[in-house]
Amino acid sequence: MSQVNWTPEQQDAIYEKGSNILVAAAAGSGKTAVLVERIINKIIQDKVDIDKLLVVTFTNSAASEMRERVLNAIYQKLEETPEDENLQRQVTLLNKANICTIDSFCLEVVRNNFYELESISPNFRIADTTEMELLKQEVIEDIFEEKYETEDSDFTKLINVYTSYRDDTPLKDLVLKIHSYIQSNPFPQKWLSEKIEMFNLDGKLEEDFSQTSWGNILLQEVKEELIDDITMLEKVKQDLSKEPELEKFYQTIRSDIQQLEELKNSLNHWDKAYEIARKPKICNLAKTKGGIRKQR
Repeated sequence: MSQVNWTPEQQDAIYEKGSNILVAAAAGSGKTAVLVERIINKIIQDKVDIDKLLVVTFTNSAASEMRERVLNAIYQKLEETPEDENLQRQVTLLNKANICTIDSFCLEVVRNNFYELESISPNFRIADTTEMELLKQEVIEDIFEEKYETEDSDFTKLINVYTSYRDDTPLKDLVLKIHSYIQSNPFPQKWLSEKIEMFNLDGKLEEDFSQTSWGNILLQEVKEELIDDITMLEKVKQDLSKEPELEKFYQTIRSDIQQLEELKNSLNHWDKAYEIARKPKICNLAKTKGGIRKQR
C-alpha cells in the first residue's frame, strides 16, 4: 500500500491528543480521509476498540461512506499484518460501532434511557414528514380558533395587516414558514426574541435613524455604491488629466468626486447625509465644437 503524505496540518488533526480539535477545510480537501486515519490510529496505537468511539455525520449516506472507509482501512492494515488480533476484532466490532447520523444517535440515547425522562413512552417513535405537517396544521387551526373566540386585540391587528376575516390562510402559512425557518437555529425562541427586539425603535428614531440596524444597513449599502462610483470617476479624472484641452471636463469630474466624498463621509448621521444627498451641485459639462473626441 502506498504511503500517504499528510500535510503538517493533517498530521496534527490525526495525532493530536488531550484537547478538542476543529478541522475546517474546503470540500474535497481530505477531511474524511483524515478522520478515518485518526480512527485507525486510535485503534492501532491507543488500542481503542471501534465500538467505543462515537462518529456522527449529518446524512445516512455520509455515515455509510464513513463506515465503509473505516472497514477498508482496517482491511488494508490487515494485509500488512494479517496476524494482528486487534485488527481482526475491530472488523467484528465495526457492526455495532456508533458511526451514524446525529439524529440516529440521539434517538438511540433517548430510547435506551426513556425511563430517566418524564412522560416518555418506551414505545415512542419519530413521526414522518406527513404526520408532522398534519399536526402543525391542527395546532395552528386550534390557536386561530381560540384567538377568534377571545377577540384578542393584537390578533385582530395582525389579521388586518396580513390577511382578512374571509381568508386567513396567508397568515397561517406565514406563521408556519417562520416556525420552520427558526428551527434551523439551536435556540429558536431566543433567536426570535432577539430579532423581534430589533424592531423596538422607541427613542432610537428620535436620536438618529442611522443608529438602528435598518438605518445602518441602508447607509452601508449607499457607502459601498459611493465607493464604486468614486473609484470609477477617479479613473476618468486620471485619463482626463492627460488631455490639457479637456481641463473643463477634468474640473467637473473633480467636483463630482468631492461631492461624493463629502456624502460618503457624512454617512454616520442619517439627517446630515439626507441633506447633502438631496442638494447635489450639478455641474454641466462644457461643450466643445464637435463634441468630445478621444485623443490618440
